[in-house]
Amino acid sequence: MLAAWHLLPKRRNFLYFAKGVVLGLCLAAPAGAQEADTSAETFAALEARRAALFQATLSNPVDLDIAFEYALISARVGDIEAAISTMERILVFNPGLPRVQLELAVLYYRIGAIETAQHYLEAVRGQDLPPAVRAKVDEFSLSVEEASKPYRFSASIDFGMQAYSNANFAPDRDSIIIGGVPINLGPGAKAQSDASVFALGQIHYTYDLPAQGALFEVDGTLYASKFFELSRLDLNFLEVAFGPSFNLGRWGWDKSRLGVYGIVGGSTLGGSHYSTIGGAGLRLRTQIDNRTLLETQIEARSINYSNTADYPNATLQDGNTYRFRAQLIRSLSPGWTGSFAFEARQVDGETDFNTFRGYGLTAKLNHDFRGPTDGILADNEPWSLLLAVGGISRDFAGPDPLIDPVNAQDDRGLWLEASLGIPLENQFSAYVTGQYYRQNSNYPTRDYDGVTLTYGVKKRF
Repeated sequence: MLAAWHLLPKRRNFLYFAKGVVLGLCLAAPAGAQEADTSAETFAALEARRAALFQATLSNPVDLDIAFEYALISARVGDIEAAISTMERILVFNPGLPRVQLELAVLYYRIGAIETAQHYLEAVRGQDLPPAVRAKVDEFSLSVEEASKPYRFSASIDFGMQAYSNANFAPDRDSIIIGGVPINLGPGAKAQSDASVFALGQIHYTYDLPAQGALFEVDGTLYASKFFELSRLDLNFLEVAFGPSFNLGRWGWDKSRLGVYGIVGGSTLGGSHYSTIGGAGLRLRTQIDNRTLLETQIEARSINYSNTADYPNATLQDGNTYRFRAQLIRSLSPGWTGSFAFEARQVDGETDFNTFRGYGLTAKLNHDFRGPTDGILADNEPWSLLLAVGGISRDFAGPDPLIDPVNAQDDRGLWLEASLGIPLENQFSAYVTGQYYRQNSNYPTRDYDGVTLTYGVKKRF
């Protein structure tokens, strides 16, 4: 019983504390690893057990075992607030329990309350601990210390190869009919297979601003690809978004963050300067419940294009792009996550046939699971399987006189994707992705399909 904890034999004290250390370090591990460890269970079973434990705590509020198990299960199903309040109540009855202090350190770390996490962690470190336990606590202390810095930085680098059955997104036939007249397609106007090597770099930097809960955030994306044959498709792209974000809890909107940011960027295509980008955006992230996250974005970009030898009419696309995107992400059960996204886009070009309104829908299902761990494969990270399907619709404002002087372009597209992620040692991972895409259009030059295979390696920092 809780009230008699200090009277229990020292061996049982140590066993409870060791259990707390192991469970605490598991809570501090990546979310995917936690889910993989409980893939045989369901949220329904966990919630049923949690409900029973809650009733038991009402009947016997001083039972240490019941309260502790209730807090651990609450953390596993994502109800961190319930877990924290239960652990805090345990300490009120019996201060100084190392296992509870460690759990609180981990829980506060998970919600970003770093100073409070440090407070409880220091309390644990000040006690007489077995060497193996102290080593693990010290390791966790390094993570907390890193998170307590006013700035935080993370990055990833991808590199690999892509193989395309239709690299230039063109019709796969020898001739098309335009205005009732058959037109033979030259080699450059028909679908061409090719392959490319690519590199993708992404960074995320945050700095704590003086206002409580306010951050300055920077996100950068750099992409480069080199085709083996179709050099006119070689692409280099850079975009940076930067600006403050604010925790909305002080205004009564709990678990929400609003970001305001500027956008700058540009690209080269076929080895020549292609576009310059400037704009601004608004981003809102809301934790709807313990398992559901909603992200919404509104962005406006002004894009100026440059004519090149390969793209002599690129400047006809000059104009503004407006984008709205909403994505709902939900944890379906341990190891399973689903998401659904809607996007609306308005592109205003120099001409009506470069101006369009588009809509897109995407659904994804991700499964984390335990795979082999031999050789260079990581033994503490889950494998991942992603299945995705999406569709797009684009309606142009006016006809292209070279294609159809009467009817504007009207596109409908569908794509399917499957991807397998394989964790490697030292924060590396490998992945293979296959995608099939199909676009139906009333303009025969924009009616095509194809398959893309991607083999890549990612390094996280």
